[in-house]
Amino acid sequence: MAATEDAAIKARIDRIRHLSGDQQGSTDYFQAASLAQSVLHDTVGGSHPLMGALDSALKAADWGRAVAASRSVITLYDQGALQSPRLAIAHEIEGDILDVAQAQTAAAETSKDPIEKQVRLGIAAFLAGASLEDALRRLCDARGVAYDAQRTSISKLQAALFQPSKQIEVISGSENKQITAWGDTRNKADHGRFAEITHTEVLAIVLGVRSIIDKNLP
Repeated sequence: MAATEDAAIKARIDRIRHLSGDQQGSTDYFQAASLAQSVLHDTVGGSHPLMGALDSALKAADWGRAVAASRSVITLYDQGALQSPRLAIAHEIEGDILDVAQAQTAAAETSKDPIEKQVRLGIAAFLAGASLEDALRRLCDARGVAYDAQRTSISKLQAALFQPSKQIEVISGSENKQITAWGDTRNKADHGRFAEITHTEVLAIVLGVRSIIDKNLP
């Protein structure tokens, strides 16, 4: 899990520890169970068995079961068990794609054939762009940002993640500008405009996408 996200999860876990103490009351237990649900949602997902236990306890106002389930979430966190296999696989696949993109970028730099060089750069830009698009989609899901699932281009996803007028700034202003530039590079590759793609911009997108994934996603 990315360091920043893990810190946020840890803060919630620490709060649950306090709220689920023996000396707390029903309001605290309700908050603890609600926070425990949010932790499950943001790590292993809503289909985890404990999510159902928490939900039924809350609906029944059964604070004993709510506290027990909340403490179970704490136990799983302490044991390192709140890891999502789906997200781990997605992260690994994105990393593999970026490895291929970086290898193509390196090969382009040493190529003596101008046509081969541009084709390799185009392939690298396309692959890095695909990883970026998937990462932005996962980031929307992880942070609960709404987006149109039928329109998931880089520009649409970044627009969802950066909406200062609505106080939504999951990505920073500088990251938003970088993503715009990377999207332009991806578009060149998509439309076969390989001759317009430079080694510098392709390397920037490969390294930049890696950085965004490592910073924001598990």
